[in-house]
Amino acid sequence: MRAREVARAVGVVAVVAAVVVAAAFAGGLLLDSPTQSASPSAPAYQPSELVAQPIADDGSVTAPAGDESKTVVIDVSHGNAVSEDALQPFVDALVAAGHEVRLFGGGTSTIGAEPGAAFNETLRSADALVVASPATTYSSNERAGVEAFADAGGRVLLAAEPPTTTSTSSTVSIPGLTSGSTASASGQPTNLAAAFGVSFGDGYLYDMAENANNFQSVYAAGNSGVAEGVEEAILTDATPVTTGGDASPVLTASGVSLSSTRDEASYAVAARNGNVLAVGDTDFLTSGTATEGDNDVLASNVAAFLVSGDKEAGAPAAPSSSSGRTGGSTFSSV
Repeated sequence: MRAREVARAVGVVAVVAAVVVAAAFAGGLLLDSPTQSASPSAPAYQPSELVAQPIADDGSVTAPAGDESKTVVIDVSHGNAVSEDALQPFVDALVAAGHEVRLFGGGTSTIGAEPGAAFNETLRSADALVVASPATTYSSNERAGVEAFADAGGRVLLAAEPPTTTSTSSTVSIPGLTSGSTASASGQPTNLAAAFGVSFGDGYLYDMAENANNFQSVYAAGNSGVAEGVEEAILTDATPVTTGGDASPVLTASGVSLSSTRDEASYAVAARNGNVLAVGDTDFLTSGTATEGDNDVLASNVAAFLVSGDKEAGAPAAPSSSSGRTGGSTFSSV
C-alpha cells in the first residue's frame, strides 16, 4: 500500500475513535447531570397501595347454653331471602348450646281461621323469632301476634337488606317491616319494624376510603348490649336504621355514605326497643361472613339476646273461634 493511502486510513480510524470517545463522554455527563429529575412517585398507582388490609377471619359464633332449652323460630314463609344453609354458623351455635331451631315455612289452618293463624300458633310455643329479609308483608293478624309475642317477653330479631323496589313510585315501602305506602320493595320487615319505632333506609352504606376493594363493606362498632366487644364488624350492603319512640341505636357505622343521598355521616345500623332488635344487615349471620372481623362477636351477642328472654307461655293468645296447624322444620341437638 502506498504511504499516502496508509496515512489516509490511519486518519479515518483516528477520527472514528475520537467520535466514539466523545459520544461516550457526553453520555456520561448526561447520566451524571445534577439536573436529571428523579423517577416520579405515584403511590396511588402502586399495587401495594391498592391491596386492602387483611381482615381477620378466624372467629367462631357461640351461644349460651343456659339452664333450659329455648326455641328459636326462623320465619321463611314470607319469601324471606334466608335459609338454614345460609344461616348455618348461627343455627349451629344455637343447636350446639342445646337450643331448638325451627324454620317456619307456612302452614294450614282450619276453615274460617284468620290469615296468619298458623304463624301465630307457631309463636305460642317459641321463645324467639327471627325475621330476615322478607319479600312480602305480614298480615295485620301476624303483626298483632308479633307485638303480643314481644310484650310477653319473646325476643325478636328483625334483620333487613337495602330494599329492592318493585314500583316506579317515589314512595317506597318494604314488605314485612314498615307500614304501607303506594310502592313495595323486598328485603325489609317494614310493617313489623314500624310497630316498634324502627324504620330501615332506602339505600346501602358504602365507604370508598376504608374499603377501596369492596366499598359496599363498612365497619360498625358499639360498646354495650348486643354490641359489647364489637369494634370492627364488617357489614356488607348494610342499610341504616332510624329510631323513634323507645327504640335506641346500639351499633354505628361512622364516616360512611348512603347511596340514596351520597351524604357522609355516622349511621345507626342496629337498634333495640325492649325485646326487639333491628339490624340493617343479614350477611353477618351467614356462612363465609360470620367469622370475619368482629362479626362472630356480634352474631354471638345476638344469639345470646334471643335465648335470654323469659317469655310467658301461650302468647300470643289463641282466638277462641279458631285454631291452626303449624308447618316447618325443626333442628335440635340430640
